[in-house]
Amino acid sequence: MRITGGKARGILLQTPKGDSTRPATDRTREAVFSSLGTQIEGSVCVDLFAGTGSYGFEALSRGAQSCLFYDCKPEAIQCLKKNKKNVSKSADLQDEQSKIFKVNLMNTEYDWTQKIFKKADCIFLDPPYALLDAHLSYFLESLSLQFAHKDSILILECPSHLAIKCHAWTVQKRIGSSGKSKPNSILLNRNS
Repeated sequence: MRITGGKARGILLQTPKGDSTRPATDRTREAVFSSLGTQIEGSVCVDLFAGTGSYGFEALSRGAQSCLFYDCKPEAIQCLKKNKKNVSKSADLQDEQSKIFKVNLMNTEYDWTQKIFKKADCIFLDPPYALLDAHLSYFLESLSLQFAHKDSILILECPSHLAIKCHAWTVQKRIGSSGKSKPNSILLNRNS
């Protein structure tokens, strides 16, 4: 897996061993960032269930101002740190442009005020698929809103069959194939 565009284009991203992390493919990320276009430049981003950090590091490579990365798995945190070092060097990023937090995003009682410094323009949400059916409402109506302002864009990585019914977000575009178990990315706009 590599960064597909921007200053760090071609940089390899470390991935945790095993199958506990399902990184977004290069092709999917390339399609997402093609859809976002210049919106990513100068944006504040957050990468939830970051895993390798592929979405957030891609955003930084393509000109995002900053990105916060959240995951709770030790192997993911190690990969995030290695990827931060490699991408930051290639893209000439300052240390404060990316921060990594070890946080259990499934903790519904978590006090986010200590971990959110600025609301995000782009929110990348790539939870384990096994959690989506039971917790989709929490992800869309609670967790993502902690990081959102009125003009935020949410990019949700999910299986193609997942139906989105949500008061907080409206589907703008679906990217990916239509096979039942195939991954999709859904771009959602915040409802006012």
